[in-house]
Amino acid sequence: MRYKSEVVFENDQVLIVNKAPGISTVANRHDLRAPYLLRWLNNKYPVVLPVHRLDHNTSGLVCFAKDKDAQTQLSTAFQNREVVKKYKAIVQGVPSVAEGKIEARIFKAENRNEVFISSKGKNAITHYRVEQSFRGFALLDIDIETGRTHQIRVHLQHIGHPLLVDPMYGGRDSFVLSSIKHRYRGEKDKERPLLMRTPLHAYYLELPVFGQVIKMEVPLPKDMKAVLNQFEKLLG
Repeated sequence: MRYKSEVVFENDQVLIVNKAPGISTVANRHDLRAPYLLRWLNNKYPVVLPVHRLDHNTSGLVCFAKDKDAQTQLSTAFQNREVVKKYKAIVQGVPSVAEGKIEARIFKAENRNEVFISSKGKNAITHYRVEQSFRGFALLDIDIETGRTHQIRVHLQHIGHPLLVDPMYGGRDSFVLSSIKHRYRGEKDKERPLLMRTPLHAYYLELPVFGQVIKMEVPLPKDMKAVLNQFEKLLG
């Protein structure tokens, strides 16, 4: 499925974009020719400044500032944990505790875009709630107090419920229908995956700037909906 990023909120100071999966928020230092969201916005607006990021394959809401004052205010709000960020995630297995808190320190590997749970790392806190459960899978509603690199992904791996697709942190390389449909009639070697990216979507963002609170929410993207529809049909 192909997706396009779109601006879903704009005023004189702030832009909020519903980012498509498969595109970086800012330039990738390992591949400077790859497209990225900030370049797309810089072609549309005279000034756009980054405030926070989403992983390359994570979809959903990300905000940018339209001037230096807004960037400073928003960055301070993130640092002071005044910003509310909520995510939907499809994971392997169903957590035995329906609502919980994951508090585990995260250590960033030097010269690698990978993190680990380690007592030497920085404090990180993730809250989750099971929104839907199936036989062997679950949809989680997640909010984070901290914003460490790959925090949700490594925290979910830490509790034994990695994202459905996430080979770096314990998930599958891709998700195919035949893996749950026992009477699948197609040719498995030619089967197209239902999902080829991390099923993580930043659906809600709430942030204070210049005396007002901006609240935005966007629906699940089609690829995650398609997987959940199959779960409901076959595993519900």
